[in-house]
Amino acid sequence: MPEQPDMTPDASYELLGARDVHVSIDGVQILREINLKIGVAERVAIVGANGAGKTSLLRALSGTLPVTSGEVILCTEPITRLSRATIARSIAVVGADLALPFATRADELVALGRLPHGSGPSGPTAHDRERAAAALERVGAAHLAARDVRTLSAGERQLVAIALGLAQETPILALDEPTVHLDLKHRVEVADLLVSLADRARTVVAIFHELDMVRDLFPRVIVMKGGRIVGDGAPSEVLSATRVADAWEIPVERAARL
Repeated sequence: MPEQPDMTPDASYELLGARDVHVSIDGVQILREINLKIGVAERVAIVGANGAGKTSLLRALSGTLPVTSGEVILCTEPITRLSRATIARSIAVVGADLALPFATRADELVALGRLPHGSGPSGPTAHDRERAAAALERVGAAHLAARDVRTLSAGERQLVAIALGLAQETPILALDEPTVHLDLKHRVEVADLLVSLADRARTVVAIFHELDMVRDLFPRVIVMKGGRIVGDGAPSEVLSATRVADAWEIPVERAARL
């Protein structure tokens, strides 16, 4: 029987965490002294200037970027002790861009999110296809099901990518700039979706650049600078004009208007 972490909905449960995590690539330190603990049904935004280490942090937390020292924790267990299948059933990662070199229908791509749940030897089952269709419907992209992903606009591809993450049906959804290519209508719809996911015991961790959306959507914000966490708390606390000015290296008076 495949290993599966216990997802007990307890406020003290460490669903995702990092303990003194450092990451170096080719001798360059990318992340340093990362300590955090994320619980069940939390909605957490990661913000910071370009190059602050946001995507590297998301990759380290999902196990796709090996840490140089320290531990990443998934469901109270060090992630290095878990199989790739278990990790894939626990955390889904949605990147900032989805590009494929070959023809693939959107619904077929989204159905691949069901692989960690043991799709049949002949490919996705009828149940898998139903879950994929439901995921496309939930992000407002059901009309794209039969389209070749390569022919979609950047915004449409982003919706399909989010649907792929939803179809994976993990307790944690990690997103790298989920609204980057979306128009206003779809930004609002994705914002509502992220709120509803957390309301249904799904933990959402997302990188955002739009601080106004972060203030509206996320009860907890992690601010990064130079590969370190320099703020972690409620947006009213960590997105002060002084903190934003320091993290983005802009004048305080400009930061006060963001």
